[in-house]
Amino acid sequence: MAVFSEIRSNQYFDSIQTLYTTSVLLEIEGVEKAYVSMGTQVGKDVLRDLDMINDEINNASESDLIIAVSTASEEVFRKSLAKIEELINHRKKSGEKETTYPTLTMAVEQNPSANVCIISVPGEYARGEAEKALNAGLHTIIFSSNVSFEDERAIKELARKQGLLCMGPDCGVVNLNGVAFVLGSINNRGPFGLCGASGIGIQLVGALMHKVGSGISQAIGTGGNDTKDPIGGITMLMGIDALENDPETKYIVLVSRKPGDTVLKRVLDRVSCCKKPVVIYFMGCSKDEIEKSGAIWASNLEDAARKALALIGKKLDLGSEKDLMTLAAETAKEMNNEQKYVRGAFLGGTYCDEAMRVMREKIGDIFSNAPLSPELRLKDSYKSVKNSVIDYGEEEFTRGRPHPTMEPSVRKPAIMKEARDPEVAVLLLDFVLTPPGPIDPVGDVIEDIKGAMKLARERGGKLAVVASVCGTDADLQNLDHQESMLRDAGVLVCPTNYRAALLAGEIIRVKNERNRNE
Repeated sequence: MAVFSEIRSNQYFDSIQTLYTTSVLLEIEGVEKAYVSMGTQVGKDVLRDLDMINDEINNASESDLIIAVSTASEEVFRKSLAKIEELINHRKKSGEKETTYPTLTMAVEQNPSANVCIISVPGEYARGEAEKALNAGLHTIIFSSNVSFEDERAIKELARKQGLLCMGPDCGVVNLNGVAFVLGSINNRGPFGLCGASGIGIQLVGALMHKVGSGISQAIGTGGNDTKDPIGGITMLMGIDALENDPETKYIVLVSRKPGDTVLKRVLDRVSCCKKPVVIYFMGCSKDEIEKSGAIWASNLEDAARKALALIGKKLDLGSEKDLMTLAAETAKEMNNEQKYVRGAFLGGTYCDEAMRVMREKIGDIFSNAPLSPELRLKDSYKSVKNSVIDYGEEEFTRGRPHPTMEPSVRKPAIMKEARDPEVAVLLLDFVLTPPGPIDPVGDVIEDIKGAMKLARERGGKLAVVASVCGTDADLQNLDHQESMLRDAGVLVCPTNYRAALLAGEIIRVKNERNRNE
């Protein structure tokens, strides 16, 4: 393979454009690796890590666009460049018009009614752009990642001073007044205001509300670091204030992995004097400490949606856990004696974490590249052992390529790889529907899933593939269609990741109990 590159002077792509373009190039036949980036030091470092650096790339300036492709054929590289031109010209060909502005100041002057700015630039530049937006009186949604704690804290302190929300950095899910931003699903409007440090968390809660005919007033993503002590929960606290003062919001739902000790106290103190009912799911927090604040404690994401919906007299019926246990027992009967382990392949950290916590109660220790305990960290993220789950959203998989929610091909090889292990009994997967993501995420891997199940049958066993799909029937990919494809292939489809993990864990528990008794 050779590395081909092209430097386009003074051509700017933001982070979303570079991620999306990279994902498109990776789908071209003959492309081994691809990366599109501005000529920043971070971009060059990624290319160096990918072993795709050359003198031309090294000499690119920060205002230059770098296009790099690893392939055996220059013809494939030319096809890649042609594809980029096709993407650039798409709007013109479809008759759509796009107005661009050289500066944020000019954009604000020409659009005086605008009050939100989405920032998608390399992380080292996010603070400067965010400060410009905040000083211009704009709420900010910062999609950029790799922003230091110091910069994030400074941005949020300025936002607080200006009385504006800073959602992010690394914020992928926001829905304001019915408008879905960045990666968020399309939801019905309703009385529930969501605020969370977990994008998939608030996305699922909103989707479950949509499922029963209710919906959300607002969904405020804080960014995953906001509830850590160095940041102080600034956006979470301001989000509570905003939702309390929002006339469209009647009830508030808060979601996060366990906050830092200082932040947890601040948030619960604020909740204790909130004038609206609050439901809280903070992963790893006890019922007692949440309920002392006067909030309603939720045990998981679906429980948060269920308890919030109960406040308006709606029931979230996702089936009984007893039926799951029966299904697990029936499924385990079809497996051979050698099969005994679960392997999970997840698009992001929240679902990976949730699955481990659920399954741990049934099957004990679970190894991971993002483990619940340090001693359970995998030595090699590409090599599962015993019961293992992999977070494909971790840096070792995303450095130099889009997040798997937007471009899930990084996970695709894992399906057959795990199936080749004769000791694997269950494969646990998640799918997330999002506007900039693949139009057919299940279709992209359904043949791999069928092949994995066939491989197990040929060995005289059964591979149970268990999956959940997060999204709504209003998403472009259509939730019902994606779930139907999985069911038609023989996949055990659950309405939430929690239930999928519960089913997967129970299958392994039953299977191992049977093995011990034989």
